[in-house]
Order: sequence, then structure tokens, then C-alpha cells
Amino acid sequence: MRTKVKEGAAHWKKAEDVQARYIRLCQRLHMAPDLFTLNFETSANGLNMSFRKDPYIVKQKKLMFGKNIIITDNTDWATKDIIEASLDRWQVEDRFRLSKNEDLVGVQPIRHWTDSKIKCHLFTCVAAMAYLRRIELKLKSAGIERTAENVMDDMKHLHSILTLPKGARKPTRRLETPSKTQAEVLSAFGHHINEGGVLQPVT
Repeated sequence: MRTKVKEGAAHWKKAEDVQARYIRLCQRLHMAPDLFTLNFETSANGLNMSFRKDPYIVKQKKLMFGKNIIITDNTDWATKDIIEASLDRWQVEDRFRLSKNEDLVGVQPIRHWTDSKIKCHLFTCVAAMAYLRRIELKLKSAGIERTAENVMDDMKHLHSILTLPKGARKPTRRLETPSKTQAEVLSAFGHHINEGGVLQPVT
């Protein structure tokens, strides 16, 4: 976050916007936002950001840590298998959280009345969740460990415009220069943006 602010990336130039992004990130990570304090200063070079950890809050949070007891009826499983299955549970829980995110999947509310339309709506949501998981797997194969939610939030800020050069009959869509993380995602899917702002397949 500090790097994006320092580079003056799009949508990272206002302190209140960065603070809001930080809070949303903490919510996605299920992390208390008061663990860190963000400070902003404006200079001739633009916005600068610094942060510090609150040792008192961190200490209080650590005192709340405890031990988990895993209860299972799979008595024929090895202890290692039981623990791994329990740790993998977050992926299922994360999918359910996505189903409540109106920006990504948003199963609820269902604004339909007939059975056929409700089925179509639910199918679309399940398909969207499958595509989001495919995005994560595609990025992972390229060595990029990011969640689909984080990637979608990043990529939706890659803006485009329509230009109509003199004498042209059809407008041309051009993209702005992608950030480092946006460029990594495009590269993982076999594309890049050339100097003219046109999306091109990697040859």
C-alpha cells in the first residue's frame, strides 16, 4: 500500500481513500484495523504514507489466542489428515463469504419470483464462484499467490477510454498503464498492454 501511495498510483492519491482500502483489506483478512496506525503527509511530491504497529493492541490480541480442539468422527484417519482437512476448511468458508459479496457474486438478495429465474440466478452465482476459483488457480500456476477478491478489486481500477483518431470511422479502446500487480495478472493470462495502450496477446 505504501508503495502504491509513493508511486502516485490511480485511486491511491487521497488519504481517505487509502484508509478506506486498508479497512476493507482488514475486513477481508478478518484482522482488527487498529493493529496498525496509518499516517499521511502531503508534500510537493504528493501524498506520503507511513504506518506503525500498536504494541499494546497486539499484546492484547495475543492474550486472546488459545488452542483449538478438533472433533471428528473419522477415527480411522491419521492425525495429520484430520488437521489438514480442518485447515482446508477456510476455502469453503471463503466461498460462502464471496456469495455474500455484492461486488463479486452476491447470491442475496434474489430479485426473482419464478422458479426458472431463481435457478438461473443461482446457477450464475455458482458459475461465477467457479470462475473466481479458476482465476486463483491460474495465478497460482504463474507463481502469484493472491485471492480472487483481491485481484478483482485491483483489476477493476484498470481504466479504459475510447479514442477516435482523426479520419477514423471506428473508435479504439485504450487502457491506462497498468500497475505492477495488474501487469502480473495480465501476464499470467497471456496478455500485456503495449505502448499505445492496446491489450495484446503475449507472443
